[in-house]
Amino acid sequence: MREKSGIDFPIRPFRLQAEQLGLRRLGDAVALVGPYLSTACFVMRAWAAAHTEDLVRYLQAYVLGLRWALDPANRAAAIALLGRHLRLTPDIAAASYAMAADPATGIAKDGSLDIAGFANVLRIRAEVEGQWGGVAPSPERYLDLSYYARALSSL
Repeated sequence: MREKSGIDFPIRPFRLQAEQLGLRRLGDAVALVGPYLSTACFVMRAWAAAHTEDLVRYLQAYVLGLRWALDPANRAAAIALLGRHLRLTPDIAAASYAMAADPATGIAKDGSLDIAGFANVLRIRAEVEGQWGGVAPSPERYLDLSYYARALSSL
């Protein structure tokens, strides 16, 4: 699951709070490095095989939660939840929600995985940390999206 912007959503309120306190924003990491997968749900293949029904139900609940939260009809309630559970002021909660709900840069529809962002994470790790001998593997090596597809197909 990912966000199109590549910025971890729970951190966004902190960025907004820092700006509100007068700190300067230094820029957007995605503009510098390209697409970046910062938030994802993952499990080991053996665990997924042993807990298929639990995993599918979890993914269904996650997708339904995103759909509810991003439905404009639930905007006020979602902002209130953000404010209450993250202890945000109403203006920061509303701004955080607006960022998350932005179709261009916010949370991806149904929490879909950003393959390009994941590939870039692997590339950066190979380049900076020297993993895989400096050559990033294909993202598909690590992916089995069949559980996600199954969850979506039954919603």
